[in-house]
Amino acid sequence: MLNSDWRDYRGTGRHEDRLDDPGWLRQFLKRWSISAAGIPAETLIHSLRTLRTLLRQIAEQAAANQRIRPGLVDSLNAYFDAAPVIRQLAYENKKPQLNLVPAGGKPESMLVRIAGDFAEALTKDDPPRIKICENKDCGWVFYDRSKNRSRKWCEPATCSNLMKVRRFRQRHRRKA
Repeated sequence: MLNSDWRDYRGTGRHEDRLDDPGWLRQFLKRWSISAAGIPAETLIHSLRTLRTLLRQIAEQAAANQRIRPGLVDSLNAYFDAAPVIRQLAYENKKPQLNLVPAGGKPESMLVRIAGDFAEALTKDDPPRIKICENKDCGWVFYDRSKNRSRKWCEPATCSNLMKVRRFRQRHRRKA
């Protein structure tokens, strides 16, 4: 969801908020098994944008290996306060899994799942591995799974290759 605010990594300046695309939004909700039934589209999109902005601010601080500002922590905790969760045991791939399912039918119930997954990544995983692509035209948030934690680009086939080509061309322009 953090990367739903898409920017063309090639530097064309094209920008697209994928939350405005009903097909993309439907696929996103389906992929994460999130129900938005009964929530008006305008309310849903506004709520997702607000949460995306908050999570982006937290991701930027995590990527800079900074302590997350208390105000941002309070804002994230407000999502958890607004929609308590119920523990449910389920089986996924023949293994028992404890799921936290938002209680109630409010829009916050759907958002707490997204906020909770992000908070879990901050607490259970390694926060300095949360990074932002160094391609200024991209800015995607990604999780660095490299052994030495040195990844700078979101995807090897896109930004990494593009930045290598740009550096190569810049070096050759200087020589000419």
